[in-house]
Amino acid sequence: MKVFSRHLFVSMAIVLFAISACTQGEKKVELSLFNGDDLQNWNSSDMSYWSVADGSIIGGEGKDSIVNNQFLWHQEKVRDFYLKVLVKVVPNTANAGIQFRSQKIGEEALGYQADIGEGVWGRLYHESGREKLHWEGKGEAAVKKNEWNTYEILAIGHNIWTAINGTLSVAYQDTDGELEGFIALQVHAGPAQIVAYKPVKLIHNPELMLGKYSESELMEALVEANDKPYMGEEH
Repeated sequence: MKVFSRHLFVSMAIVLFAISACTQGEKKVELSLFNGDDLQNWNSSDMSYWSVADGSIIGGEGKDSIVNNQFLWHQEKVRDFYLKVLVKVVPNTANAGIQFRSQKIGEEALGYQADIGEGVWGRLYHESGREKLHWEGKGEAAVKKNEWNTYEILAIGHNIWTAINGTLSVAYQDTDGELEGFIALQVHAGPAQIVAYKPVKLIHNPELMLGKYSESELMEALVEANDKPYMGEEH
């Protein structure tokens, strides 16, 4: 049995109280963001970068290069939520991301990004803003290169977790961060690339759990990460 310090117990209790305050009285609601056939309820400043094939949202297909970052936005606003998306990026060295609690700023996005691509899988970035937030990338080893990967995001109050193929990657508390906004899919500026997304489910006001990770395990990861934040190298 793992022995916790008094400091860790106190910190966990404070975080749990804050999370409970966020979710108390709110009804859990599950939605489907993608019908598998077309881009209904999605929009972009340049739709030529986006298409649907084989039940997936495709970014970048048929382009010799990607001019500027391209974002495909869903109309549903999120606050406290759980999101599950299947992602495949080819080549794996390309870069992409899932925006959440974000806003449109011209043709760009401002807000949180769950990063995608070699060397950044599972990391937490703040697009057009504070940039790197949590850069440890524990989920990188779980990535299946050039294949489908399951990306999960859980955001409750100021607390954010991500997982790649069931492996916890980010546990982060950001008291300066946005508490609501929109979801967008990104294909990054640069050479030719294809990013395929399959949004599986969105849950508003979710329970505090993520795959195999229990509430207590998520809490422990959150407290430990905030005690010793890892920022990595320059992005």
